[in-house]
Amino acid sequence: MSVPNVNFFIGYVDSLKGKSSADEYVKNNFEARRFYSSGKDYDYVKYVATGSKEKLDYIAYSGNNEKSHGIFNPNGLMSAQDIKELRNKLRKTASPIWHGVISFTEDFGNQFCDNYEKAYELMRTEFPKFFKAAGLNPDNIEWFAGLHENTDNKHIHFSFFEKTPLRKKQNSKKLCYSNGFIVQKAINDFKVKVELRLKNYTNDISIARKSITRTTEKLLNTGDYMEKLKSLIIILPRKGRMSYDSKNMQEYRPYIDSIINTIIKANKNLKYKFDNFYDLLGKRDNQIIQAYTKLKIDYTDKLMRDKCIKDIYRRLGNLVLFMAKEIRAEQAKLDTNTRNRLLQKRIDKLKRKALIKKCMQLNDLVDQEIMNAFKEYLDKLDEANYNRLKEEGLID
Repeated sequence: MSVPNVNFFIGYVDSLKGKSSADEYVKNNFEARRFYSSGKDYDYVKYVATGSKEKLDYIAYSGNNEKSHGIFNPNGLMSAQDIKELRNKLRKTASPIWHGVISFTEDFGNQFCDNYEKAYELMRTEFPKFFKAAGLNPDNIEWFAGLHENTDNKHIHFSFFEKTPLRKKQNSKKLCYSNGFIVQKAINDFKVKVELRLKNYTNDISIARKSITRTTEKLLNTGDYMEKLKSLIIILPRKGRMSYDSKNMQEYRPYIDSIINTIIKANKNLKYKFDNFYDLLGKRDNQIIQAYTKLKIDYTDKLMRDKCIKDIYRRLGNLVLFMAKEIRAEQAKLDTNTRNRLLQKRIDKLKRKALIKKCMQLNDLVDQEIMNAFKEYLDKLDEANYNRLKEEGLID
């Protein structure tokens, strides 16, 4: 059985405030709470910072005692004052203090998480999603972390706690902090997302998508494209809902898809780039399959290539319909004043100019839409996972 590229370990210590010194939990966890809540000189904050500074080498931080050597939070590297304030908060909080480590196999860590910038970007983007999946409010969490390079296996130590109590006590109006328990599904999902983020497949997909939309601009006012759009304008109904997914548009979807396909297929270079985009989505699906198979977790609802492509066609289809409606409205205004043949020629010329202008506007909309489509899809998938956990009663 192959070893996972990413491992994720997390634990917590509860607050001891209000508990009797005779309490069994207090006896077993007194020193641990002191360590993680900065109740002693050598605490977890210092441990994370010390291990993080050993191989950090920035000119910008050389000789600057106001900057820490590697410990960071959502805002980047922490200053000495930031760390002082963090320790004060840790001492005062009655929240559970979670702590843990994200470790990598030697080859994977050396290739994908070998410096502070990569570790920071990973935690900044993925950690809030983990909090949400765990049933915690990301805006109510204070966290810090540091990349340790002092062993063969690079790893990131982290800790976090809730800023204020938000949960309602049962049969009480008083608010309390969350318990420390983290559902296993959130942990498993986070391991997969860490690996995918570091391998940067989503960035590769974004680059391919941008390349597609740049080439699209040159194709929007080609004869074939223009003729298809003009034909669509003629046959579209003038009443009812004009939305790609609506029943009213069902028989026109092949025409709309044909316009989108014309943009994609009219140029061999563009077709190659779109196919590359499609393949990149497939690679991400394969990574999902491999990662979740190792964890023996069902992955079918997480595969995204077919869903993403279908969603892109829907979104682009709505843009085509929107622009068709706009073109029809502008041309109707021009037709109002038609009185003779010379005027008709002039109006026909103006109609063509309006058509070209609207096509270029459509290009701008397509560019923006296709740039955002994949990112928004990922966000919606995260939201769906979170809602499903709530429905299953795994989080409050």
